Parts: sequence; structure tokens; C-alpha cells
Amino acid sequence: MKRCFNILLSLFAAMLVLTSCEHKDLCYHHPHTARVRIDVDWSQYSKPTPSGMSVHVYKTDGSQVLQSLTNTITHTYVNLDAGLYHSIVFNQSPSEYGSVTFKDLDNYNRASVVTNKYVSRWYVARRGGSDEVAEQPEWIGADKQELMEVTEEMVEATSGYMTHESKGDQRDYVIATHYPLNIIHTLNVKVHIKGIKNLRSARASLDGLSEGYIFRYEHPSTALVTQLLESWRLSTDKSTTDAEGRPVDGYITSQITFFGMPTGHLGLPEENYFYLSLLLVDGETQVDAPFYVGDRITRDPVKENTWNLILTLEDPLPDVAPETGPGAGFDATVDDWEEGEDITVGV
Repeated sequence: MKRCFNILLSLFAAMLVLTSCEHKDLCYHHPHTARVRIDVDWSQYSKPTPSGMSVHVYKTDGSQVLQSLTNTITHTYVNLDAGLYHSIVFNQSPSEYGSVTFKDLDNYNRASVVTNKYVSRWYVARRGGSDEVAEQPEWIGADKQELMEVTEEMVEATSGYMTHESKGDQRDYVIATHYPLNIIHTLNVKVHIKGIKNLRSARASLDGLSEGYIFRYEHPSTALVTQLLESWRLSTDKSTTDAEGRPVDGYITSQITFFGMPTGHLGLPEENYFYLSLLLVDGETQVDAPFYVGDRITRDPVKENTWNLILTLEDPLPDVAPETGPGAGFDATVDDWEEGEDITVGV
């Protein structure tokens, strides 16, 4: 009797093994996910074509998040079960950026990118708040797509094809096409100055700029940061000369990249504070010029994601005796103040 029981037990165990193998085989040939494709078209991205991209896919019920990092920038394949999905795409991988940080990429509603902060050797907040200032962000192209559908038909049709390469006559199910756009803005600043021959260097700060970008809403965030303008170019006006024939007046220009004006910006003067500091050629005299410029930062009518700020100092810079000795003045070529000359001035 015992021997018969052992034989029956062995037969039952063998049946379990065979059944288990058969089930695994069925699961392999009839998976519960579909192999689908997401296309990406970079033709509308105005910056250099990227060498890689990140694609994040989110199920609308929050149960599934997939990430694809790839050097193929035209498409990616993902395995998804039946349902509705959102997706976000941007150039490169998060780790390849130095001036920005990608946040909450595991949550479609909160996924964002923000500029990194640092403490400047000279900047002090003049309207309260932190002394930290924001980096200039690198170029980012991004896009979102919502309510992409994966059907049971797709799951059935792609059964057994779980790799990232097409097999046989398998059909590609394209569930979305992304068209990334540049999300980084450029600000051009120009300051007209009388008595510019007395200028040695310039630096400025501008507050009230957006900290980052929210992918779901496709617009800059409401959080505010301050950015510095430390690299300037000086241009002289050949029609204004002193007794020695040197141009007296001119303007300085600078440029930064940023995430744009914060969402909800009303264009009121007090929303953006621009603080300009000028060091004169004696190496000691400093002229400070504060401006409320929220109403003066305007969109360029032609260039994409470009803003312009044009200011004029009301009073001319005072005449001062140039500093003498090594390192005095801008450099050896500045003394002549040749017609149309551009000179780099900075901190």
C-alpha cells in the first residue's frame, strides 16, 4: 500500500512539473504585454541634433513607469500591458547634464527639470531671500504625449516577441510620435552708457526668472531664481569723441540662457530686479545702477524663445584717472579705442 502511494505521489509530482513547464511556455508565447514603438521626430528642434535621448512612459493609473535611454534618436520600443499611457521625451540622459537636475521622473504629474544653484563670490541678495544664484541651463529639447493606447489586440499580435528587434513579419504598433521643441530661452541685454571710456568692467544680477520647466504642463515653473551676467562686450559710438578723438559713449551687451519667465508673469516692473555694477578705469570707483525691469523684458518678434532687455544709464560715468601699473585698464589694445571695436569686459 505504501509503495502504491509513493508511486502515485511521484506521478503527481511529474504532472506538476509538466504542467508548470507548459504554463511557462504559454506565458512566453502569449505574454501579457505588447511590444510597441514610440517615434521621435527632431526636425522641429532648433538646436543641434542630439546624440541620444530619454523616453519615460507612465501608465495613467500610476501602476507602471518605464524608462528608455538610447542612442537611437528616431524611436524606441517598449513592452506595455493593455491600457492608456503618457510619455515624456528629452535629449540625452539626465546624467549628461551639468547645469540642471531632473526631478521626480518617476511621476508624470511632477516630472520637471530645474537649474542648479551655487553661491557666487560677489553676489549678495538685495531683495531678501537666498544668496544662491542659478546656473545657465544647457539646451534641452522636450515633448510630451498623452493617452497613448495599448490594446489587447496589440498584446495578442506581438506575443512571443519580447526583444527590441523586429522578428519575421511582426507588425510595428506605433502608439505615439514626439516632436521635441527647445525649452530653453535666451536673454539679450544691452545697456547704453555715456562716458563709457571710463568703464573698466561690468557685472549684473537679474532676479524673478523661472527656476525650471514642468514637462506635463509644458511651461516654466513658478519658482523664482536669480541669474548673474558676468561676461560683457563693449562697443563704442564712433560719432561721440573727446578732445583726443577717442569715442566717449557706447553700450555693453551680455547674454544668458534661462528657463524663461515664470508662469503667471504679469509684466509688472517690480517682478524683475536688475542690478548693474560698473567698475571704472581707476580700479576703485564703482557705479551701481538698479532697475525694475519686469515691464522691459520683451519677447523678440522674430527669434524663437528669445527675450530682449534694453536699458540706458541716465547719468554719464564720471571722469577718473586711469589706474597705472601692471593690469591697469582692459588690455593693451583698448587704449586706441578704434572705431567699431568690441571689447570684452567682465568681473
